[in-house]
Amino acid sequence: MRMQADEEDVYHLMDLRERYFVLIGAGSLIEGIAAYFLFFQIRCWDLIYLCAALFLGIFLLLRQSNKISKRIMEAEVCYMELDEFSLAVCQPEKNGHYECCRIFYEEIDRIVEGSRRGIPEFYIVLDENENRESFFLLDEEEQDRTIFLVRSFGFNHQRFTEFYRKLRWNVPGKTRIIGTKNQEVWNLRKPNIEVCIVAGMIACYVIPKLLEVMKLH
Repeated sequence: MRMQADEEDVYHLMDLRERYFVLIGAGSLIEGIAAYFLFFQIRCWDLIYLCAALFLGIFLLLRQSNKISKRIMEAEVCYMELDEFSLAVCQPEKNGHYECCRIFYEEIDRIVEGSRRGIPEFYIVLDENENRESFFLLDEEEQDRTIFLVRSFGFNHQRFTEFYRKLRWNVPGKTRIIGTKNQEVWNLRKPNIEVCIVAGMIACYVIPKLLEVMKLH
């Protein structure tokens, strides 16, 4: 069983990035017009807020576009694969590095499911064996460790869950599985930081307006 981003997944990411670029362009145009009126025509709280909100929105869109661009590049080389005897993973690490592993089922001591809300992932812990065949690589350098975190990267949530269940089926009976049977935590909605930021922006506009109205009365 092999899981790797296909052309449809990549095209979806590219379309999403294009939409972000359109929004960035439109936001930049409105930002320029608002800034012109703010500096040369009218100075009021509404224009100050609009400029600040547009600047923050453009920043967030650029941040998301950059993440998507990285995912498109990584999708070409990242994969997860199960064969009869082992698990192989190639996934992105930090700062443009990649980590890979080949882990043989017989050498797995336990599998620990991640507990972060809405983020499918699991840890594989190897047993203490000096003669083990399993290995971990960071780029091309072998790492001396016994724990490997398998992340869902940009894979479809359902496909990743099916892959994990297939792994559980393949590992020996001595392997301990630590976590929830049906991955309830994985299925919860991931906290949306962008929504919290938007709510904060709305509050920063509405509260001063309410205070102003209260003073007038």
